[in-house]
Amino acid sequence: MKSGSVEGIVISKVNYSDTGLIIRLLTQHEGVMSFIFPGGRSRKKNGNLIQPLSILEVTYQTKPTHDLSSIRELHAAVVWRDIPFNPYKSGILFFMNEVLAQTVRENEDNEGLYLFVKNALQILDLQDDTRHFPSLFLLGLLQYLGFYPKLCEQPKYLDLREGCFVQSTPAHPYFASEEISHGILHLMNAKLDGTNSPEISLAMRRKIMYELLNYYRAHFDQFSELQSLPVLEATFHE
Repeated sequence: MKSGSVEGIVISKVNYSDTGLIIRLLTQHEGVMSFIFPGGRSRKKNGNLIQPLSILEVTYQTKPTHDLSSIRELHAAVVWRDIPFNPYKSGILFFMNEVLAQTVRENEDNEGLYLFVKNALQILDLQDDTRHFPSLFLLGLLQYLGFYPKLCEQPKYLDLREGCFVQSTPAHPYFASEEISHGILHLMNAKLDGTNSPEISLAMRRKIMYELLNYYRAHFDQFSELQSLPVLEATFHE
């Protein structure tokens, strides 16, 4: 029997037996790891800490006869100040969680991905202006998933299928309009913390976000509709 500890971001949890859970964590060096947490649905074992995208410190044991390691105890590695009490930020967090759950694969060692997601969560918790955050997160995540849009000289349209900007209209219908492509280009120069954020109207922010989700559907098999979108839509503001 081996023991260890790891910091991880909660990607998903499902009930296991009457009181247990199976938890998927995004970790820095092991990619997504799955654990059994006996009794994890009890507050006595800090089960209440297992919330979407919570950052936890987990101590676990691994048995040769079991496929999944078993969590012995867990603690919060980071405590949110604002996200749980801010409806807009909570909506963004659930949106991020759904996107990650559909795009991040098991056991893919991607240290940069973990650090990006952790940093994004910390910025979300502290940042006041989050108008562009959903789209900036989608763009930033693409850099670590290997599908960041490629640029060209005098880019005019974003070709969703080919994953690149082009100068002329593609010969297929899967591309963003010139106006939306222009907005995405501006966001590609901005940062999650608000640095270099462009002035984009509420209506255009919606269009950009939905076009980026179409981009994800073009590059990730079985990328389904997000249940968090209606909540996110309800909290969009100028």
